[in-house]
Amino acid sequence: MSGRPGNPLFVRARIARGLHTQEEFAEEFEAAARRLGLQVTVSVRQVRRWESGRPGWPHPPARTVLQALLLCPVEELGFSRPVRGVRGADGGRASQDGRVKRRDFVTCSLAAIGAVSVPTSPDEFLAETMSDPLDRLRNVLTGAVACAIDPSAPEALVRASASAKRQMQQCRYSQLARNLPGLLLEIEPVRGSAEERRRVDHVAVEAYHVAASLFLKHDDAPSAWIAAERAMTAARRIGDPRAIASASRILTHAVTAVGHCRQGVGVAVRGADEISGDVTRSAPDTVAVFGALLLRGAWAAAVADDRDTAETLLDEAGRAAELTEESNRQGTAFGPNNVLLHRVSLALTLGDAGRALQEARRVKVGTLAVAERRAVFWTDVARALHACGRTEKATAALLAAEEEAPEEVRSRPVVRELIGDLLVRDRGGRVPVLRSLAARARVAV
Repeated sequence: MSGRPGNPLFVRARIARGLHTQEEFAEEFEAAARRLGLQVTVSVRQVRRWESGRPGWPHPPARTVLQALLLCPVEELGFSRPVRGVRGADGGRASQDGRVKRRDFVTCSLAAIGAVSVPTSPDEFLAETMSDPLDRLRNVLTGAVACAIDPSAPEALVRASASAKRQMQQCRYSQLARNLPGLLLEIEPVRGSAEERRRVDHVAVEAYHVAASLFLKHDDAPSAWIAAERAMTAARRIGDPRAIASASRILTHAVTAVGHCRQGVGVAVRGADEISGDVTRSAPDTVAVFGALLLRGAWAAAVADDRDTAETLLDEAGRAAELTEESNRQGTAFGPNNVLLHRVSLALTLGDAGRALQEARRVKVGTLAVAERRAVFWTDVARALHACGRTEKATAALLAAEEEAPEEVRSRPVVRELIGDLLVRDRGGRVPVLRSLAARARVAV
């Protein structure tokens, strides 16, 4: 046997959504059903049947979820609509007065002109018509989608938030864009007790932080600012300096990305000042949040072309890193090597590609705590090499980044723009692997 799937249309659509295994698809199917308010699940066995040569015709709720999840009419997924011919007086299926039933006629007509799917709910309509995977997340921020009527318990929200953070750090952006809106809708309803609300606010700080980070990865700074403000609002309600520092870090990033660099530096400095009194070797979580905030402030100062402030904050972050080891405490990936990585990034931001490459030699890439940080390091190295005219080595660095985290390279606008610049420089085609990389990132050759 060839081992090829009997329904390649379905398999390709599944993989195109970043669901590389049948188990992942079954999990995402259930999450999509919840978002649509449908009580429907699917087993791995059923997914296997849909990918076979005889996939059958899914029942109506399953069709609704399939179309919302895969952004494609069911008929384009290899399924065949059952043929129910319209028959007349020769034993056909017509009404008693001999007229064709209008519903049958409409159904057959729609199938004939391309199987147009008629939405059954607002959420389904939005899911089908969105071309940008972040649109549902934007709809949540703007209130276009109703909050959960019966939200999950705080324990479930904590688990969902931790999962979202892992997806962010593993650069699983497509999966995160599908799952995160549902989490944000669950944290908005007001809870009963003060303790329950406090626990949900802690989740809100992390969830909105992740949402803002995802927007920033896709160059949507205004939406990131909204999400970061939500994180800060929740942190202020809690009154915990560590939560405030965490929210300050993402707010610094968002405000600076919008173009208000000096204000971004101010947010970082104020946040660091609030938590500085609690920074000790015996409080490694606090050290991690404090150090990560200083690094983000240093970046904001570099964007503002304020070298002195950038160096001062970077040096302070380096001293904080001496109080801890390389780790991923509080989801910061903070440690001595992360400080070195930021030295590479800041040198690039300040226009010194040569210094960035010098700093890069000091980084022990393998000790960086998360895939996203390792991919960012190799991307920064590629940017520095490109600035120095070393196209082949820049491509090799991007391939290393892609190996760490494919979506970091293939979906981020800034990286795809870098690939385009490398293609322009390599008009003669001396670097063949660059063409294949461009194809994977959907960059026109």
